[in-house]
Amino acid sequence: MLAVLFAMGEGAAFAGPVPRRAKAPEFARSCAITPPDLGPIWSTAIPDSTAKAGSDDDEADDGPDDGEDDEDEGEGEDSVPGLIVPGSDTCLAISGTVTAGLQFDSYRVPKAGDAAPRPAFSWPTTANLRIATSQTLPSGLWIGTAFEVSTAPAAGQPDSATIEEATVAVGPMLFGLAGSRFSFWTGEDFAFSARSPGRNVGLIAWERDLTERWTLALAAEDPTAATTTSIPLSRGRVPDGVARLLYTQGDLTLHLAGALRDVPGGTARLGRAGILGATYKLKAFGGSGEITAQIAAAVDAAAYIGSSLDTTIVRQVLTPADSSRGFSTVVAAKREWTDTLASNLYVSRYQIAVPLADASRAKLRIDRLSTNLVWSPVEGFRAGIEGSLAYTEAAFRSRAIPATIGGRLLSAQLFIERAF
Repeated sequence: MLAVLFAMGEGAAFAGPVPRRAKAPEFARSCAITPPDLGPIWSTAIPDSTAKAGSDDDEADDGPDDGEDDEDEGEGEDSVPGLIVPGSDTCLAISGTVTAGLQFDSYRVPKAGDAAPRPAFSWPTTANLRIATSQTLPSGLWIGTAFEVSTAPAAGQPDSATIEEATVAVGPMLFGLAGSRFSFWTGEDFAFSARSPGRNVGLIAWERDLTERWTLALAAEDPTAATTTSIPLSRGRVPDGVARLLYTQGDLTLHLAGALRDVPGGTARLGRAGILGATYKLKAFGGSGEITAQIAAAVDAAAYIGSSLDTTIVRQVLTPADSSRGFSTVVAAKREWTDTLASNLYVSRYQIAVPLADASRAKLRIDRLSTNLVWSPVEGFRAGIEGSLAYTEAAFRSRAIPATIGGRLLSAQLFIERAF
C-alpha cells in the first residue's frame, strides 16, 4: 500500500500542472450591411384581423407569396454582403469596380477652325473602391460608415483619385460627403456617365418612411464642398435646403424634390430648383425592362440640373456670380432581351440662359443621344459597346468661351467592367 502511494506521489511530482485546453480559433462570419428598418411613422397596413376576413383561397394565392417576394427583392437591392472580423461586432464590406475600354471621339466644331480637336482613339480606364461598415449597438442604435474613392481619366492630365463619398450614418441621420438628395436619374447603366464623376455635396440629411409607400428626406447641403465635377458656385450664408418625397408601389417609383439656396451678392436672392421623376418597370414582347423620365428646372441654382456629362461643359461657361435660369430633361429606356443581354437608350436636353451686364442674354443648349448593348454572362462582369451623340449650341457674345464649345461630338466605345 505504501509503495502504491509513493508511486502515485512520485508521478504527481513529475507530471507538473495540467495544461489548459487551447481556445478554438475564430473565423470570419458572413454578414450583410442593410439600412435600418425603423418602420413607417404612420402605418397604413391592413391589420391581420381584417386580412383574415377574406377567403382562404385569397390568402393562399396572394398573401404569403406576395409578402415573400417583396421581402426578397428588398434584401437584394438594399443589403451589401460583408464579413464580421473576429473579435468585433462590426460588419465590414469592401467592393469596387474596374472599367476599361477603347474609345473613339470625333468632333465637328465649325467656329473652332484649327482649334477643334482631331478625331482620336483613347484607352480610358476608371476604378472605384468602396469600404462600408455597419454595427448595431446594444441600445439598438444602428451606426454605419462609408468611404468611396475613384479614379478617372482627365483631359491632358494623369488620372487622379477623387473622394466620391465619406459619410457617417446614425440611425436615420447621415453626415458627410455624399450624393445630393435632390438627384434622381444617374445614368449608371452607361459607361460614358460612369467615366464622369457624379456630383456630391457636403450634407446633413434625415430620411424616414412616412408610410409603406411614401419616404421623406430632408437635408442641409453645401454644393461648394463637392470633390467631384461641379458648377462653380459662391458659398451662401446658410446651406442649401433640400426636401424629397419618394413614392413606391409595385413597379412604379415617383421622385419629387425641391431645393432652396441663398445666393450671395449685393442684392439678396433666393435660388430655387425642382425636379419630378418617375421609373416604371414593365414586361413586353416576352422580355422585361423599364422606362425612366425626369424634368428639372432651376432659377439661380444651376448646380441642381443636368447630368454629370453636362456639368463638364457648363462649368467652362458659367461663373460663380452668374444669375441663371434653365431646365433639363431625360427619357431613358432599358430592355432585357435575355438573362445575359440588355440594351439601354436615353435622350436628354439641357438648356440655360444667363443675363449679361450689357443687357444681352447668353444661352447654352446641350442635346444628347446615347445607346449601348451590354452582355453580362456572370455576376460582376459586363462587356458591351456604346455610342453617344451630342450637339452643343453656345451664344455668349460678350464673353470669351472655349472654341470647342458649340458643335457636334460623336463618341463610340468598347468596354469591359469587373465588379468585386
